[in-house]
Amino acid sequence: MRFVVVRSSAPDCEPNCPEWISAEGTIEAGTPALLRRLLKTLGGRQLPIVVNSPGGNVDASLQLGRMVRKNKLDIAVGITEFSGCSPGMKSCRDNDGKDQPFSGVAHDSGAMCNSACPLMFAGGIRRVVGEWAYLGVHQITTTYQREKLLYRTTYRIVNGKKKIISTRVVSRKNAGSYKTYEMSKAVEKRLSAYLKEMGVEQGVLSVMKATPASDIRQIEPEDMLEMKLVTSPDSLDLLTEGTICRRQPAPANCREIPANAAPAAVAALGAEPSPTAPVPTAPVPSSAQQAHEQKMRFVVVRGSNPLCNPDCPEWISAEGTIAAGTADELRQLLDTIRERRLPVIVNSPGGDVQAALAAGRLIRERKLDVAVARTDFLDCDPGAAGCVAPDGLHTG
Repeated sequence: MRFVVVRSSAPDCEPNCPEWISAEGTIEAGTPALLRRLLKTLGGRQLPIVVNSPGGNVDASLQLGRMVRKNKLDIAVGITEFSGCSPGMKSCRDNDGKDQPFSGVAHDSGAMCNSACPLMFAGGIRRVVGEWAYLGVHQITTTYQREKLLYRTTYRIVNGKKKIISTRVVSRKNAGSYKTYEMSKAVEKRLSAYLKEMGVEQGVLSVMKATPASDIRQIEPEDMLEMKLVTSPDSLDLLTEGTICRRQPAPANCREIPANAAPAAVAALGAEPSPTAPVPTAPVPSSAQQAHEQKMRFVVVRGSNPLCNPDCPEWISAEGTIAAGTADELRQLLDTIRERRLPVIVNSPGGDVQAALAAGRLIRERKLDVAVARTDFLDCDPGAAGCVAPDGLHTG
């Protein structure tokens, strides 16, 4: 999971716009340290968290929830769409993350908070899940690692008996691992105490226990409200909508940046060059224009949901404008995966008609399925400089 501060790029919200913390990705053991580091840079500002996560480490989720509660932060399930560059791009910078955060908008369409993520979510002061977002729970999977230790013991004989002088480990070897798919009584007790601490009803734990680890159970909005998992039936617009800073008083996550001190990308809106000192500036393309300008690229992606390992789905991500060489590039990729018939997930503004026909015929020839959707990459964006996927396989 990565955390970045985002400022709303909604039209007409400047100079006073809402800001939030975007939290995206799998929760890992080191995730709490990342959030702690970011909160230190905010100087006590209470920005809401917009989270989109398939889940992850339970202990880390509990730490995150307590950190969120301690800092009195609100939380919502949502996805942040970045304007211009996004944090996953190698060349993208946020101007030190202080005066000029990333810019973007948040929405709940397709957003999720699953598995261990609801435990983090429970820590929010105000907690909202919109109708287009998905919050789901299931049984806990616990992985136990076996380790074989070899000791060296030094002893001496005293009065005919062995007296141990010292014992030390001389080697450690991995002896495999095994998993359990039901929470132990000790874990159940910990989670029960945590939910009580956060003011959430025990019904959440009951749904977790009743749902197999191989499945996921969505908690319906009215049930979340009854369980006090959400504090109101609102969506993340309550915390991130561009117009909220017009309220009196303005919410705590609003920050006013005078026009002459606004970030460069914001100051460029409607600015006119000085007649006495003209400064040539390169036009900044919108995200839609960038999609049109980027030629379609094909990459193989493996699902990142931790529930699917070791047998996860894979697909071909097809993103960008269809150009003259698109069919040839698809054929090259298909040749590398040989007889495997991976579905094609396409997200494209259109392009060359003849190339589209050729690509369509190739897809039919290889008997591939197709769906219209966008792939969110968790490792790095294939279009970013320096992005190299291990074994040519991205995760998303």
